[in-house]
Order: sequence, then structure tokens, then C-alpha cells
Amino acid sequence: MFNYKLIRLGYRPVFYLMFAGGICTGSIVGLLFAIMDRSSLGFFGGAFITFLAGLTSGIFGLVYTLVFNALAPTTGGIPLQIAPLPDAPNQDQSSLDLSAK
Repeated sequence: MFNYKLIRLGYRPVFYLMFAGGICTGSIVGLLFAIMDRSSLGFFGGAFITFLAGLTSGIFGLVYTLVFNALAPTTGGIPLQIAPLPDAPNQDQSSLDLSAK
């Protein structure tokens, strides 16, 4: 067992994850907007709403990361315990041999 403390987060991975999550949830609203308008303007408006939702979510993720990185060292971080996976049963090569005999 290993004990670690999470004190800093990377900005780029958090932004990417939050941006992707915002795109996924914003696409539902964008698709509904495009279906209701029934024109190419509705489609591009829906795509813009989707992009805007993703960008907003990503910026909120950056703000959350900034606050976490500022406060985590003073509070001691988040303790993590990482345990190794149990060993899988060993399979020898004879049981995995798929060649034609």
C-alpha cells in the first residue's frame, strides 16, 4: 500500500475534461435548439451553444483548479491510498496456443 497526498492538479487535463463534459451536455441543448428552429441557422446556433457550454465548463474547471491549488497546500491536501491489484491467475502459453495442429 502506498500513501500519497494530492496537493496540486494540472490545469490542462482539468480543462480538457471539463470542456469535453460541457460539450457533451451542451450538445443536448444545441440539438434541441437546432431541431426547434429547423434551419441551417438553428444548426449553427446549436453548434455555437454547444461550444459555448464546453468553453464555460472548461473555464469553471480552471477556476476550481486555481482555488484547489491555492488552498490544498495550506490544508494538507487530499490523502490518497493506492493499493495494487490482486494478482491474476497465471496462464501458461500452452493454454493460449491457438495455432492449428
